[in-house]
Amino acid sequence: MSHKVEVWGEKVEVAVYQKSKSVWIAVGTYKGETVEVKRSTRGAALLGWKDAARYRGN
Repeated sequence: MSHKVEVWGEKVEVAVYQKSKSVWIAVGTYKGETVEVKRSTRGAALLGWKDAARYRGN
């Protein structure tokens, strides 16, 4: 499943999928780097991805 996430005013497409019962993975490319985050829910994975991309974008 694909979602649009806004990072520093830029919309980025992020893929989110469920690896196991309690592991969700969000993967996307931001500023030429692949960012991958694992969390326990889909929403947490998206928020974690956004935070990780913001950190790398600084």
